[in-house]
Amino acid sequence: MKKYTSIKVIFLLFVMGLTACLDDEGNYNYADLGNFYVDTVGIQHTYTIKQFSSFALTPKFIYDGDKSVLKYKWELYKSDEPYIGPSSYGTGYSHDYTRDDYPDYTISTERELDVKIEAIPGAYYLVFTATDTTSGLKTTMDWRLTVEGVIGSGLAVLYKNAGGSDIDIVYSPLFNGSLTETSYNRNAYSTVNPTRPLTGEPKELVSAIYASYDLYYLYMTSGEDVVRLSSIDMSIADEFDGLFAGKIPAVKDLNGIFVRNYNTFFINNGVAYKANSGGLQLTPMAMKNDDYYAVAGNTTWQVNSLFYDGLHRRFIFSKMWSAEIDPVINSAAHFDFGNVGKDLIHWSNGYWQSDNQINYCFFKNPVDDGKRYMYVFVADKSTASAYTSKCAMDISACPDIALAHSFATGERGPVVFYATDANVYRMNYNVDDATSSATAVWTPAAGEVITRIELFKNAGLNLENSTKDKYLLVATYSSTGKGKIYVIESDISSGVLGAEPVAVYEFDGRIADFDFIAQ
Repeated sequence: MKKYTSIKVIFLLFVMGLTACLDDEGNYNYADLGNFYVDTVGIQHTYTIKQFSSFALTPKFIYDGDKSVLKYKWELYKSDEPYIGPSSYGTGYSHDYTRDDYPDYTISTERELDVKIEAIPGAYYLVFTATDTTSGLKTTMDWRLTVEGVIGSGLAVLYKNAGGSDIDIVYSPLFNGSLTETSYNRNAYSTVNPTRPLTGEPKELVSAIYASYDLYYLYMTSGEDVVRLSSIDMSIADEFDGLFAGKIPAVKDLNGIFVRNYNTFFINNGVAYKANSGGLQLTPMAMKNDDYYAVAGNTTWQVNSLFYDGLHRRFIFSKMWSAEIDPVINSAAHFDFGNVGKDLIHWSNGYWQSDNQINYCFFKNPVDDGKRYMYVFVADKSTASAYTSKCAMDISACPDIALAHSFATGERGPVVFYATDANVYRMNYNVDDATSSATAVWTPAAGEVITRIELFKNAGLNLENSTKDKYLLVATYSSTGKGKIYVIESDISSGVLGAEPVAVYEFDGRIADFDFIAQ
């Protein structure tokens, strides 16, 4: 009996509900959307533009009603938090809004977008909204918009010709997977700074990334001059005098620039300088009861620093927050850090037993007929007394090593190259038993001399695999006044080179240095 009663009650409630729907004569306004939409068929969904450039976009907007009652809005929301360094244009506008925030951040109220995009470089959502002001109905469409700096990401090349020193930028799909072809930004420095030439012979071009503060600069140096540049547009951010806190050095001879996280280390006229905590003004590091003449340096544990004192031919170090520099007191297994007794030729990071925090130093003995040596050691320790040596290898038997003027060391495998004017050699060596030999692996075209070699030290952008150490870059110069960079594929674990260069870039002068800008 209860079963049949339950069924009757449910059926009665259903009929009452249906009747209520049929009898409802309330005053409701049901709008027919009709043709009120943005047509997406065949449209481009992503765009990439340079900051401060004009950008125009006309949506394929379909509406059958009275267009006079419509209002339009274009908004720009970030998809991640971008930041740039200084620029002669100013930093451009910035906000912390994402699409989920839905604030009113409008860049245009016209149906057709045509504006100068000043947003700081980064990835954005560009959102178009059309609203019927009488009904409140809306239709929207969004695009992905990538804003690049004026310079963008590419290989920056410092060179000199009869007109002076300049910088070209190479944009290559080898280093940036979002590119489909190679292009150039020629004379990037002189175009922005036509009345400020770099005096002296160019030496270094260093891309300095202050990771903790998201600041990006380029340092361009010569034996007589230095400028700190915006990596956004190549405008001068600081002259030599603006780099230093306190007393300005009387001699301009800046070299040995290296950066780790938020610390910057310089050597100017033999004096080591450091800027801590993202500070961009340098303070000198002094040594108690002694003197020194720094010729090169590297970072060690966290932001501790290690330098080579060319005056006393020894290693000296500075701790994280210290403004003092001290001799390394450490008689290691293979050599004495405090009494090396040799002239430093080259210093870079290398590889040993899966450890890429290894230092490779190449020396010339001032006696003993100038024999050449390669020292390998670990300095990624909190105290200098914990540094460990791996070998002090006599490499004098390697062919033409006495003529070598440029070196390249791999960090992903035991790879070492050195170059003379005429050849690139690959070293065959064993750290454990301190043996070495070398084989000529590349020779430039007739009439060209090698000016520099370097293994590409950036992971690259938008690529499936890292490009760090994947390419050997060989710079040459010819009697015609032209410079070239040959990009040669190199096996990261063995240094075996590809049969032919995968790319050749040409420049109007003698190449002094190059570095990759990734921003």
